[in-house]
Amino acid sequence: MKKFLRFFGKYRGFRVRDWYKHQRLVVTFVLFSPILFGIGSYVYFHNVEVSAYVQENMLVRVPLALGILLVLFLAVLKIEIEIEKHLVFFTRLRSLYFLRRKMFYSKFYNTVKRENKTEKIKFERAYLRQNKHTVEVSFELRGTKSEQKFLQLGPQLETTFSGDLMERQILDGYIIYTIAFQKYLGRISVDRVEMTPKGLRLMETVYWDFRKEPHLLISGGTGGGKSVLLFILILALAKFSNLYICDPKRADLANLERYDVFQGQVYFEVPDIVNCVINAWKIMNQRYDYMRQSPQNKMGLDYSDYGMKPTFIIIDEVGAMTSELEGMRGSRIAAEYFNALQQIAQKGRQAGVFLILSLQKAGVDAVPSNIRDQLMKRITVGVLSGTGYTIAFGEEASQKEFKTIKEIDGHVVRGRGYTGNFGEIIEEFYSPYVPFDQGFDFFEEYAKLPKLELADYDRIVQPEVKKKSKPSEVSDDQTYSREKLAKALGTSPTVVQRATQLLADSGIYFDKDIKGRYSYGDQDKDFLASILAYKRDERVTLSKAIEQFVQLDEDDK
Repeated sequence: MKKFLRFFGKYRGFRVRDWYKHQRLVVTFVLFSPILFGIGSYVYFHNVEVSAYVQENMLVRVPLALGILLVLFLAVLKIEIEIEKHLVFFTRLRSLYFLRRKMFYSKFYNTVKRENKTEKIKFERAYLRQNKHTVEVSFELRGTKSEQKFLQLGPQLETTFSGDLMERQILDGYIIYTIAFQKYLGRISVDRVEMTPKGLRLMETVYWDFRKEPHLLISGGTGGGKSVLLFILILALAKFSNLYICDPKRADLANLERYDVFQGQVYFEVPDIVNCVINAWKIMNQRYDYMRQSPQNKMGLDYSDYGMKPTFIIIDEVGAMTSELEGMRGSRIAAEYFNALQQIAQKGRQAGVFLILSLQKAGVDAVPSNIRDQLMKRITVGVLSGTGYTIAFGEEASQKEFKTIKEIDGHVVRGRGYTGNFGEIIEEFYSPYVPFDQGFDFFEEYAKLPKLELADYDRIVQPEVKKKSKPSEVSDDQTYSREKLAKALGTSPTVVQRATQLLADSGIYFDKDIKGRYSYGDQDKDFLASILAYKRDERVTLSKAIEQFVQLDEDDK
C-alpha cells in the first residue's frame, strides 16, 4: 500500500481525521471484547445454572460479579498501556489520538455545514508517521490559515508526544517535525566514546564532528556532571590528538599533570595559561605555513589531508580565567590572551586547532561574544536558567521546551542536558555512562595512555631573549615614552606599540619603568628606526619587516 501511495508522491503517513477522537475508546473495546464475548457465551449456554447461582444469594454474588468485571476492565487498560509502549501499531494510534486533540484545541480545522444543518469538522492537512523511536509530523503550509502557527509548533509537539525535537525542516510545501522517544536509551558507556567516520561518538545518535562543527562550549551547574564529561572527552581525545589542558581554578584537571601522557601540557597559573593559548595560536600559524609550503597544497584541504593530528586546547571554568584577567583589561597580557583565543576560534578549524571551553554558567561576560559565536558545538549538563540556555544555544533556545528530569525508572539521572550545533535544532543529551560502582577510575585509564609524539610544526621553540642592560641613571633626554619615540621616528604611537609587541613575540624585549610602561633608549630608537626604514625600502608589512630584520640580525652574528 505504501509503495502504491509513493507512486503518486511522498508518503507522509496517516492523515489526521476527526474520528480519531474515538480511537482510544475503540482500542479499549476491541481489547475488552473477547472477555465480554466469553462471559456472554457462557451465560447464553448456561443460562439456567447462572440464574440459579445468582438468585441463590443475589446481594453478594451480583456485586462480586461486577467487581470481577471491573478488575478485568482495569487489567485490560493496563495491558493497553503496555501495548502502546511496545507495539508500534498501537503507539501510532495513540499518537494520532493526541495529535487530533492538539489540532482540535488549537482550532486547526474548518467547519463544513451538512444538509441536515449539522457541522462537520475538517482538519487542515496534517500527517503522522511513526516507528519505534521517532514520530514525524507534517503540516501543509501552502496558504493555510494556520501557516504561521505551524511554523512554531516545535515546543508544543515535544510536550504533546512527551519526546524530544530532533529535526525541523521545510520541504515540498510542508513543515516536518521529527520527535524522538525515550532518548535515554541511546546513552552509551564511556568505553564506546571513540572517533568514527561521523565524528566523536557521544550517544548512539549524537556525534561531534569537529571538522564541520569546530570548537565546543560546555556549560552546567555544580553537580550536573560537567567535570565527568570533561574527563570522558579527555580520555577519548588523548588517544589520537594533542591536548593542552588549562585549569585556572586549580581543581580537578590540575591533577592531570602527574601523568606522563599530559607532561608539560597542564597549566593552572594565569601567565602559563596565557602562554599556552598564545602558543596554540602560534602552532596554528605554523600549521598553515606547513600546509602552504607542502607540494600537495590545494584549495579545500584541511589538516587531516596533510596527516596532522588534531590539537585541542581545553580551558575548564573559562569564566574564572576571564575574571582573573578582568583587572588587567587593557594590559598586554589580557589583550594577547583574548586575541589568540579569538584567532583560534575564527581560523583554527582548517589547521586542526580546536577549543573546548567549560564554565558553570554561560554568562554573557564569561566568554566574549566574538569568541562564543564561533563555538559551533554546544552541550549543557544539569539544569540551567532560561537565560543560561539562551546564552548557550542562542535564539534556537526559544523554540525548545527544556524539561527537568530527576529520575528515570526510579534511578537518579546524572549527566542529562541538551546539545546542538549553534543556530540549529537542540536535542536532549545524556553523557556517557561511567561505571564508578564497578571500580572504574579515570586516573588509572590515563596512566595507561602513551604520550603522542609532536611533529615539528607542533613544537614551540622559545627564541633566545636578547638581554638589555639597564642604564644605571639616565636623564630624561636619553629615554623616550611611546609617544615621544613615535614623534622622534616620525610615526604614530600605535605603530610603536605594534612593533614592540611583534618584537616581544620574536624574543626581543624592551625595558619598563616602575609603573610598567615601556621606556625606550637611544639604542632602541635606532633599532626601531632601522626596522621602519627596512619596511619602507622593501615595501613590506611591519610584521614581515620585523621577521626579516631579526633574521638578518641573527645571520650577521
